[in-house]
Amino acid sequence: PILNFVPAERFRKHEFDYVVLAQSLQVIKNPQELIKEMRRIGKEIIVSFPNMGHWRPRLQLFFKGMMPVTDTLPFKWFNTPNIHLCTINDFIGFCEEHNLRISQRVIVNKNQKSSLLIKLFPNLFGEVATFRLR
Repeated sequence: PILNFVPAERFRKHEFDYVVLAQSLQVIKNPQELIKEMRRIGKEIIVSFPNMGHWRPRLQLFFKGMMPVTDTLPFKWFNTPNIHLCTINDFIGFCEEHNLRISQRVIVNKNQKSSLLIKLFPNLFGEVATFRLR
């Protein structure tokens, strides 16, 4: 099912200290509008998502020529709820384009652990990205 959202017009501007969108950015019908509304009602927002730029999905697409299926993206193309897959670099570009200041980012593997490779090449080795935005 595609998740949609109801505008939070009943909430005042910056009514919340934090607004969190955890591991569901990719299933939102209009993520740009949702993030805009999160920004309006929250002083800070936190967004996490699976990274399509990770090496496993890249290799599956390259060698098999098929949409990837991984632990963090466990569905086949025809039954996935995911409609807006992105990479860490895509999301950073989105933030720059929409004047969202990244105050913190945490890039980890599927077990929520970091490594030297993830720190050096986050878009290639990070499986899950979490961004704190202002």
